[in-house]
Amino acid sequence: MSNIIGGMFNFSDKLQMESLNQRTRRNEVITANIANAETPGYRAFGYDFEKQLQAISATDATPMKVSDPRHIRNAYTKVDGSITPDVFVKPTESVDEDGNTVDMDGEMAQLAQNQILFRTAVETLNRKIGTLKYAIRGG
Repeated sequence: MSNIIGGMFNFSDKLQMESLNQRTRRNEVITANIANAETPGYRAFGYDFEKQLQAISATDATPMKVSDPRHIRNAYTKVDGSITPDVFVKPTESVDEDGNTVDMDGEMAQLAQNQILFRTAVETLNRKIGTLKYAIRGG
């Protein structure tokens, strides 16, 4: 995206944009769990991407010199810099009689937290765009 808009967005903005994509995917996983709360034998899934974003952030802060920023890699990122989040079956100690492992209260809490963090990232990017609009208008 930075190349398209002439480099107006910095690394932090790119992380915010990627977190929006990942939070949307997490929302899909959580809502699938909620939708299957009454399905016999359904195993609840989780979606973890924060470690991957932190690894990308730490890579950017590394004071090493390379000819291409993709040369410094970790287990979480692909060659193009995209992350590979973990979708996993949630370990649980409470299994209903029908074998379902969805904790409805826990899923609703995670959904609310994910939505708050999504809105925070959107607001951060909106402020950046507002600043750019202000500068373009000569303010």
